[in-house]
Order: sequence, then structure tokens, then C-alpha cells
Amino acid sequence: MRDKFLLKQYINTLESTALCARLSPEGNIRWMSEPLHKLLDIHYLKQTTAFSKFLHADHRKKVTAAIKQASDNGDAWNGTLCLDSNSRSNWCRCIAIPLYETDGYLTEQVLLFQDISREMYLDELLQEARFDQVTGLPTRVDLLNDLKRVGAQCIAVLDIRKFRSYADFHGLEFGDQLLREFSVWASAFLRSKHINIYRLYSDKFALIPDFRMIPNLFEDHLLSFCQVLSSKKLKVANSDVALDIAIGMGVGRNKQLQLAESALSKAKTIYSGYKIEVVYERDFLKENNVNWIPKIQSALVDHRFVNYYQPIKSTKKDKPSYYEALVRLRDNNKDLAPGLFLDKAKTTRYYCEITRSVIEQAVLTSEHYQVAISVNLSIEDILNEETVSFIHYVLAEHKKAQLIFEITETESTEDFTKVQAFAKEVRRLGGQIAIDDFGVGYSNFSRLISLRPDYLKIDGSIVQNVLNDPTSASILNGLISICKELHIPIVAEFVESEDVNGYLCDQQIEYLQGYYIGKPSPEVSRVLN
Repeated sequence: MRDKFLLKQYINTLESTALCARLSPEGNIRWMSEPLHKLLDIHYLKQTTAFSKFLHADHRKKVTAAIKQASDNGDAWNGTLCLDSNSRSNWCRCIAIPLYETDGYLTEQVLLFQDISREMYLDELLQEARFDQVTGLPTRVDLLNDLKRVGAQCIAVLDIRKFRSYADFHGLEFGDQLLREFSVWASAFLRSKHINIYRLYSDKFALIPDFRMIPNLFEDHLLSFCQVLSSKKLKVANSDVALDIAIGMGVGRNKQLQLAESALSKAKTIYSGYKIEVVYERDFLKENNVNWIPKIQSALVDHRFVNYYQPIKSTKKDKPSYYEALVRLRDNNKDLAPGLFLDKAKTTRYYCEITRSVIEQAVLTSEHYQVAISVNLSIEDILNEETVSFIHYVLAEHKKAQLIFEITETESTEDFTKVQAFAKEVRRLGGQIAIDDFGVGYSNFSRLISLRPDYLKIDGSIVQNVLNDPTSASILNGLISICKELHIPIVAEFVESEDVNGYLCDQQIEYLQGYYIGKPSPEVSRVLN
């Protein structure tokens, strides 16, 4: 008697607190606990309501068949199912326990549920974080875990050059499909080399070996990857696309990803063909242990920021038409490239002083040799009132100087009216305007039309691949047509071979710049000769 009393209390406790239901042999709900009522948002329930009504339609037949098969065999069923309420879906673990009469006939099914909706939601978020939605590749989450698991000392970061041009020119869906095709091919190729690929963001991918591979072997595999890709055409929307990539490789025990990003930055600026740029941890630490602020300060005081000049030649003349001023920091017997110090300077007030130094030297050189000099200006320069006032003063005071201001990063500023106002005033004072690193895309074209620059410099990656990539050639031909209609002369950068030079001349590009035309020099007289 006492046992029956205790059993009744256990049953009452279970039914009042647990998510549970009792079903007839036919699968209709005889009783449902109050917590399950609340979960399913049910206020009234008919005795003839089938339990299957609350199962998600996608799983209904499968779950009911599995429960029936288990009860026919005299077994409990244990599994996961989705219950649909009036307002939401709820994922639950469920155990269905069949109860039998003494004669062996099924009399009832008892269902016990555990709500796991939150766990399922978190698992979905984790899956989304772990795997890229476009390519299906693992992401940075798995990359960092695998780096620790493998103990890899080397990692590479890959960038698809001019990817944005593909997406802007052909559409976003074309860009996504291109990423998918590249990811499928790259994964298969690299897997045979024991290298895993991860998508970081946009057109950036990370590569790591799946064991502690020595750096030299890893670099050899990366070179092989580049060479094979150079002859590969990816089929995207009935188009054959030849991709050009830049790869940076980091080697060290700590912050390998940061090392690889630094190497990639170098690779993207020098267009080194199939060479892999490598940054070693010891060199990176040595380079970044330099306190650049005192160096920059002393260089400004001692006038050690010097201009190098690279010739820009008209395709209709033998001699250079004008020159681009490129800043260097003279440190002892070395002239340091701007990549080492300019980004550090941008965070300080010294950046605008460096810009002024470049302009001052360009003015004097232009007047002395009676040649046009172009000077690079970033959006930070144009938004700096002191720098703009200085430019106005220089143009007003030096009427004989021929200055061209190359504006970079026109897409990065939302307030384009300031760029327009700057260009208008520069022209009024006798200067000229060029747009640097021009690609394609609606925002670029609309600003090109509104600004009407005196020169347009084509993005170097388009020029470099024009002989091997039909898409680059198509983009270039389209830009030539537009610029001819707008009467804007084109400057093609990174002309580094006779073949490219000949092709561009045949296309009637107005100006050429690159190592084939002439290397930068600190003296215009040397370039002139």
C-alpha cells in the first residue's frame, strides 16, 4: 500500500514538472503535461488530436514510423524531433516508452521530452561560424584551432587580385560563383599536398599544412600551386576566367597569421609573379621593434624625406612626358620605402608634414627642370585643411610649377563633395588631377564622370595580366572606350615587359609607366638621361 502511495506521488511530480504526454495505441493524445502545453502554446486540446499534428512536416512520417516500429518490437524509441507550436518550432530529445496489457497488447505510449532548442540554435551558430556560407570552406574559427592542434610554424594568406573588379563588372552572383569554383579546385589540389584551405573574408584565404611541414617544403608547394593556377581556366557562367593571386607566407612560433598578412601586403604591392613573399618572425619583430616616431621626427628636422622620380612616357613621344614623385626616408646609407613608415605616420600629425615635404621638393624640381611632376594624395590629405591650404598656397606662389595630384582611395570616402571641391580649386590655380588605381564598378564610374580628371591611372593588376587574362583585356578595352568618349587620357602602370608595352601601344593607351619605361631615381636628371 505504501509503495502504491509513493508511486502515485512520483507520477504526479513527473507529470506536473516534466514535458510529457500519453498517447493511445492509435497515436492520439490522451493527456499532456502543463509544461508541454506551455511549450506548444496550446490552450485547448481535443481527445482525438493526433500527436503527429505537432511534428514538423519535414520529419513527421519518419518519426511516427520509427516510434511505431519500435513499439511493434516491444522497444522504446529514443531520438530527436521538432515540435511545431503556434508561434515557433522546438527541437526536443524524446523517448517513447510503450506500455502493454498483461495479454501483450499495446495500451499506451508515454512520451518524455527534453527541450534542446537553445543547444540546436547554438550549434547552428557554431556551424555558421565554422563554415563559410558561400564556399563551404572552414573559416577563421577552425583555422585558429587547427593551428594549435597541428603546431604549424608556417601559414600563408592568399589574395585574388582584382576580385572586386570581377564582382563589379559581372555582378555579385558571378563573384560568389567564382569564389566557389576557385575553392573547389584549390581544395582538391592542395589536399594532395597535405595543405588545408580556409576562407578568411572576401577574397582572402588562409593555407596551412596538416602536419608540422618544414617551411621550405611548404613554400615549394605554394609555388607549384601558383604555377598550375596560372594555366588554369575556371568556368564561371559560361566564361573562362584566369585568376592572378598574391601569396604571403609567415614563419614563426607566434602570431603566424599576422606574419602572413604582413607578407601578403608586400606581395600585393610588388607584383612579383610566382614568387612567394615570406616574413619570418625574427625579422618581423626586429622591423616592428623600431620606434618609427623619433625616426620620422628627426627625418623631418634634417630634411631626410627625399623624392624619387619615376618617368611616365607618352606612347607618341620618345622622352618622358612627366614624372611621379615617390617618397623615401633616408636612413644612414639606405633609402627606406614608404611601406615601412607611412602607415605609422598616418596615425600622427607628422603625416601631413611628410606630404608637404614631398610637394615642396616636387615644386622645386618641376620649376628647375621645367617638367610636370605628379604627387600622390590620400583621402586623409584632402580632408586635412592645413594640407589643402598649403597646396593652394604653393600653386598660387609657384606659377611655373607643373603639378599633377594623383588621388587614391576615391571609393573609401563617403563625402565625395570635398574631393570635387578640392579638384575644382586645384584646377583654378593651374594644377591638374589624376585618379590613381582605377578599377571598375558603379561608384568608380559615377565619380569618374563627375570629377572628369586630367589623367586616369588603370589599376596595375589589370595591366599586368592583360596578355594572359581575357577578362582583364575586356575590362581594359571597356575603360579605353569610356575614357575616349570622355576625352580622359589613360596612364597604364606596371608596364614591365616589351610584350605588354607593345600591346598597350597597339591599344592606343596615351601614357605608360613601369620598370620597362624607367625605374624610380632620386634625381630627375638621371631619369632624363
